[in-house]
Amino acid sequence: MVTATVPHRATTVENPDRVVPVVPQIVAYLCGQCEITTEVRLHPRAPIPVLWPCRICREGAECTVEADEGVELNGMPAVPKRYKRKDHWTHLSERRTEAELERLLSKRLELLRAGKLHSGPSHRQQRYGTRQ
Repeated sequence: MVTATVPHRATTVENPDRVVPVVPQIVAYLCGQCEITTEVRLHPRAPIPVLWPCRICREGAECTVEADEGVELNGMPAVPKRYKRKDHWTHLSERRTEAELERLLSKRLELLRAGKLHSGPSHRQQRYGTRQ
């Protein structure tokens, strides 16, 4: 038989008669995107954030009770940020100028037209003996 102790339930040296359990305040947050209500247990004296991450889509769910003004959740701003996805061309243009990209493209096209690009067997053919 294996026995173990759970660290957060370990016996303390405090006097159990003097320890008063704190009753948390339960705050509900409603997500506008997936319409799921997330209930959060907060410390009774903790400020209530306006937004809380939805448990399904991780977007900012709005508080259903009167929240404390200007309070932000750690790591989550009061207004959720929207990031624009970058395409391949944007990543390339961040590292090189358009003139450099034109020179690279012309060199690669010359190699391709001369048959010098991928002229040998591929890595897959060498390793596994297969043809593509």
